[in-house]
Amino acid sequence: MSIRAHYHDSPPGVISLPHDSLPPAPSDRVAALGWQTWMLSGDNIEKQAAKIAIQAGYTRPTDKFTMSAADTIESTDSESIESKARMIVKLQASKDHYIPTASCMALFIAGKAHLDIEDPIENKWIRVILTSGVLMHMHQGSHIRVAFEDPDGYLDALVWTNENVPPSDIDWIKAEGNHDHPVRLNYLNKLSTQR
Repeated sequence: MSIRAHYHDSPPGVISLPHDSLPPAPSDRVAALGWQTWMLSGDNIEKQAAKIAIQAGYTRPTDKFTMSAADTIESTDSESIESKARMIVKLQASKDHYIPTASCMALFIAGKAHLDIEDPIENKWIRVILTSGVLMHMHQGSHIRVAFEDPDGYLDALVWTNENVPPSDIDWIKAEGNHDHPVRLNYLNKLSTQR
């Protein structure tokens, strides 16, 4: 099974898109934006993912956590990556998009969601379907949004982070009003030097 990634012109997060008929986003284009994806299979996807994450320098794993479309929890633990991720999903009802402030590796274990990634060079959005077995390197500074197809949607994930980055530095900040955030500017500068 391959990972599906498609361009789309609708606002980020809009689910009712005929993504099967949209032009595919080439894997090298997604990689050029700093987002690498793997489709893992078999009984030991967590071990496979951990090996890839460690080779990439992400040695600190989190416990498995769930992001849910129906989540109504309030974030009380500012140090918890899980609570930050769950809060972002809760706030996504406003159709906002966010900037991850640190790169990480994420393995999706169960459930299904749509991840919209901005392609600032082409001025388009790329949608990736997140399902069990997808391992993704998420790049800091890019604009992203997670959305679910239905009110009961959920996604179970494991995340690996860099040992040198304290969890308090890992966050998802609202993109609106943060276009001059240092992480965002560094990301755009990196993309412009690759052209």
